[in-house]
Amino acid sequence: MQPDSAQELNRNVARRGTVARWPATRARLTMHSSAAGLLDANQNRTGAMHPVPEKETERLEALDLLGLSRIGSAEFDAIVELARSLTGATAAAISIVDRDRQWFKARCGLDLDSTPRDSALCAHTIMRDEPLVIADTMAHPEFGGPAIAKFTGMRTYVGVPLLESPGVAYGALCILDREVREVTEAQIAALQQLALVTVNLLRRSRESYRLTATLELVEEQRRDLKLKQRRFEQTERQAKVGGFEMDLTTGRILWSDEVYRIVGLPVGTAMDRHNILACYAPEERARVEKRLGGALEACTGIDDIFRVITPDGQEKWVHIISEIEVVDGQPRRLFGIIQDISTRHSVEEQLRHAADTDLLTGLPNRSCFSREIAARLAEPERRTGLLLLDLDHFKQINDTLGHGTGDILLTVVSARLAAAAAAVGVACRIGGDEFAVILDDVASAEEMQRIAVRLVAAAGRQVDADGHSLVPRLTVGGALAGPDGRDSETLCQNADFALYHAKETLRGGYVHFRENLRSTMTRRINTIREVGNALSEGRVLAWYQPLVRLDTAEIVGLEALARMRRPDGWIVAAGEFQAAMGDPQVACRLTGQILSSVARDVRGWLDAGIPFQHVGLNVGAPDFLRGDLENRIVDAFGEAGTPLDHIILEVTENVLMDEGEHKVVATIEALRRRGVRIALDDFGTGFASLTHLRSFPVDIIKLDKSFVTDMLTDPSSLAIVELVIDLATKLHMRVVAEGVETDEQSARLLDLGCRLGQGYRYARPASAEATGHLLEFFAQRTGRRARDIRLPLDDMAGTRGFGRRT
Repeated sequence: MQPDSAQELNRNVARRGTVARWPATRARLTMHSSAAGLLDANQNRTGAMHPVPEKETERLEALDLLGLSRIGSAEFDAIVELARSLTGATAAAISIVDRDRQWFKARCGLDLDSTPRDSALCAHTIMRDEPLVIADTMAHPEFGGPAIAKFTGMRTYVGVPLLESPGVAYGALCILDREVREVTEAQIAALQQLALVTVNLLRRSRESYRLTATLELVEEQRRDLKLKQRRFEQTERQAKVGGFEMDLTTGRILWSDEVYRIVGLPVGTAMDRHNILACYAPEERARVEKRLGGALEACTGIDDIFRVITPDGQEKWVHIISEIEVVDGQPRRLFGIIQDISTRHSVEEQLRHAADTDLLTGLPNRSCFSREIAARLAEPERRTGLLLLDLDHFKQINDTLGHGTGDILLTVVSARLAAAAAAVGVACRIGGDEFAVILDDVASAEEMQRIAVRLVAAAGRQVDADGHSLVPRLTVGGALAGPDGRDSETLCQNADFALYHAKETLRGGYVHFRENLRSTMTRRINTIREVGNALSEGRVLAWYQPLVRLDTAEIVGLEALARMRRPDGWIVAAGEFQAAMGDPQVACRLTGQILSSVARDVRGWLDAGIPFQHVGLNVGAPDFLRGDLENRIVDAFGEAGTPLDHIILEVTENVLMDEGEHKVVATIEALRRRGVRIALDDFGTGFASLTHLRSFPVDIIKLDKSFVTDMLTDPSSLAIVELVIDLATKLHMRVVAEGVETDEQSARLLDLGCRLGQGYRYARPASAEATGHLLEFFAQRTGRRARDIRLPLDDMAGTRGFGRRT
C-alpha cells in the first residue's frame, strides 16, 4: 500500500462508525496537535520522550500493588491467543507500561520481551480511556511509525487500555499486523471485552495475594482453572475442522474423517438425515431441522452453533458454516465445514462466569443479580420476591479489627446465606456489606418473613476470624413482585425502602414493604434536601432554653437547640426536620453550624459583660463516628476566642450502646481534659445500664421530661425520679430535670433534692438576641438573694420557640 493510501486509511479509521459505540473515539483515535502539545509539555517537565498521564503517580502505585511477578501467565497466554485468533492478527500482547519501559506479561507472534517506554505505542494508549487504532504506523501523521517498525516490523496497531479506573491504566491489550489492514468494530469490541477480563484477572490476583491466609478454597479453584486453561491451550492449537457435503438430488452425504472424530462415530459410517440428527443433543434436533429446512427453502447457508452428544455421552459444541450450490434456480448441493469449538465455548463460559461472580465470596455479583431478577419478572406467572440483607456494623468491624477479619466474616456469611437460600432462590452479593436473595414461588409477605428469619438465623451463628469471635447480625427488608411492583426497578426500590426502615426501627429484624413506606421515604428525602439547602444558605440557627435553679429561678446555663428558618421566614423546631438527622452527612453539617453559632453567641455575651456560665451542646453518634469531633469543637470555639470551659456536651444514652462506643469514650475523655463537662441527656429512655453509668465519664444527668411530667400522678415515675436523684447524689453528679412546667413539679423536685431544671415554667427556646436580654435580667450573680422570678411566657416577646416569623 502506498503511503498516501495508508494515510487515507488512518483518516478513514478516525471517521468510522466506532464513534457510535465509543462517543469520544472520533476525537481520540489519532493524536492531534493538542496531544502533541501535551507530549511536549510532559517532555519539558520530566525529561521523558513519552507522554505521561495526569494520574501517573496513582497509576504506578496501582501497578506496584498488583505484584505482577507473582502472577502466573497461563490465563494471560490464553487471552492473547484468543485475541489473535478473534482478529486474525499477526501478533497480540498484554503490555505493561512501567516507569521507564513496556514489557509483555503475555505475547504471541512477537519475539520481544520489552521495549523502552519512549518507543512504545502502548505508552500512548494509556493516555486515553478508549482504544487507540493506527491503521498504518509508518504513514501515521503524528506517530510516524519508526519505533514500532524498528522493533517489530508491524504496520497496523490496535491497543485497548487496561483500566483500573478512569485515567489509570496498567498497560494495554494490543494486536499488531505486518500488513496494513482495517480492524472492524466487532473486533475492537471483542478486544475491549478481553481487556475487561484481563483487568479482572489482575484484580483477582491482587485480592488473592492479600487474602492467601484465609482463601485456600479460592486458591485451589485458581490452580484448577490454570490446569484447565493449559488443557484448553493444547486443544486450541489443533484446528478441529472437518468438511461435509450433501447431494440434494440423491441424498448422498459425504463427511471427512475429522467430522466423524468430532461427533464420535467410526470413520466411514453411512450417514443419512436420520442418524445425522441423532448426533445432536435432543433439545437441538428440532432447531437443526428447522434451520436446514429454512436454508433449503431460501437457498441460503447456515452459520450457527449447536450442541452435540457423542455416543459415549460426551458433550461438544460445534460451529457449522454451510453454503448451498444452486443450479438452474434449484438447490443441488449443500456443503460446508464443522468446527469443534468446545474449548472456546468452555473458555467463554468461564469468562462469563468470572464477569458475573463476586471475587471474594463466589456469589453472583450485582450485574448477574440484575439479569436474574429481570428474567424472573419477565415471566408474569412467576411469583417472585426480593430480600435485601445488610450486615450490621460491618464498617466498624473493618475499622477496628482490620479488613482481613472483615473479609473472613463476609466469606462465611456468604456461604451460609447461599446454602440457606438454595432451596428457595438464589443469594447474591450486591455491595460491600449488602446481599440480595431472589425468591422463587413465594405467595405472601408472611412466607417471605419466615424465609427471612431462617436466613438471619443461619447466617447469625458465631464466626471465628483471626482470633476474634464475631456474631454477625443481618437486617432485612423485603418486597413481593406484583402487589409491591412488577418491574425490577420498582421491586428493588421497594425492598430498599423496607431495608432502610428496618435499619432505622428494627435492627436485626425483618420489615416487609408497605405502600406508606414510599411516602415516608419520600418525605425523608425531601426533608434531607430541605435541611441541606438551609445549611448551605445559612438558615440553620442556634436557639437557647435556660437551665435554672429551681429554688431561685435564676438562669445558671443554657441548652442550644437547632432551629431552621424556612425561605418564607417561618422558624421551625428540630422535631419537624428530625428525619434528616438519620443522614450522617447532614447531621455532622448541622452540628458544625450550631458549634460556630454558639461559639460566636457566647463570645458576644461575655464581651457585653452579661453573666454567663455554660451552654449545653447536643451531639449524636454520627459526630463521634466521624472521628474529628474534638478538633471541630476546639477549632470553632478557638476561632471565636471562646473558652472551652463554657461547654457542656450533651450525649444521649443510645450513643453509649453504639458499636463505636470506644470512639465516644475516647473523644469525651479528651474533651474533659480540655475543660468540657459531659451531660447524659434524656436519661431513663435509652438502653444504658448502671454499669455504663459507672464507667462512662459523666458529670451531669438530665432526667427525661416523661418522668417529670408523670411523677405527680404515676408512682412508678416518681420512684424513678427519686432513684435517679439519689443515685446522682451518691455518684457526685448533678441532676437537671427536663420538662418542668408547673409550680407543683418544681416544688416536688426541690423536696426530692433536685436543684436544677428547665422547662416551659421558666422559658421556651428563644433566639440569641432574646436570650441575651433574659441573661441580663435573670442570670445568676454571686450573692444574689433567692426569689421566685417565674418568667411570664405569654408576655415575653421573642421567647416562644415554635411558629415564629422573623
